Amino acid sequence: MTFTVFIDESGEAGIVKVRNEAQPGASQYFVLGAMVAQNAAQVHARKVLNQVKDTISKKKWRHATDLDHSAKVLLAREMSRLHVRYFAVISNKFTLAEYKDFIGSDPQKFYNKCLSYLLERVCLYLSQFGVTEAEVNVVLEERNHNYDTMLRYLGKLRDKPIYEQSKSLKLLNPFSIVAKKKGEEDCLEMADFVAHAVYQCANKTPANYYIPEPRYFREISRRFAGDSSGKVLGVGLKCIHDLPSLELDDDIVSLFRETRVQLPNKQL
Repeated sequence: MTFTVFIDESGEAGIVKVRNEAQPGASQYFVLGAMVAQNAAQVHARKVLNQVKDTISKKKWRHATDLDHSAKVLLAREMSRLHVRYFAVISNKFTLAEYKDFIGSDPQKFYNKCLSYLLERVCLYLSQFGVTEAEVNVVLEERNHNYDTMLRYLGKLRDKPIYEQSKSLKLLNPFSIVAKKKGEEDCLEMADFVAHAVYQCANKTPANYYIPEPRYFREISRRFAGDSSGKVLGVGLKCIHDLPSLELDDDIVSLFRETRVQLPNKQL
């Protein structure tokens, strides 16, 4: 039973200058989203995605931001029915503090760290189903990135884990990771939407009158990974380093804390 982890992002990884009301810069929040699916589920997911594209008469888009609200809701509704699991990691860059100095404000190191957190969550979840290293593949959206450095970093975490949570990476073969461009792999568009759905729970700008949009996350949340009670927080959804650090609106905090997922029968 082979599983493929499709990963994409929402927000920018830049951390040198983060925008606020007084200055331009990279986004305050950065999210990595993942869709985990077995081969048969991938085939069905691609079919569903193409049906959505036919319905909204929009065959190509680079990011979920290219879709209007109604199209996003339709896509989210259809994604909530797929036999897959979603994961996301979200970071508030204003709380990076000493870590930002430690990595020299390097956006690639920041990306790699967030990626390691996401893969730890995914691997820990898959391990309960008896999945082996040979059965896990990872597909990233291709970006301007030093992949050799990234693979060495992940390999080091796997082989010499310092923290308990990094031990789950024993399920990961860094050389199973490939990068593909948007358009080469439809499932990346759904991973992009997962990241977008979580990002919109935090995103507050003049364009949206500083009102986050949790609708997309609510729609797909049942297919996030959860613990034995269905709790998503800390399993399918990781907040760096905790929920208070994100400084979210009270209703979003409650949403993340209270969300429960559809529990798996035997797999996913």
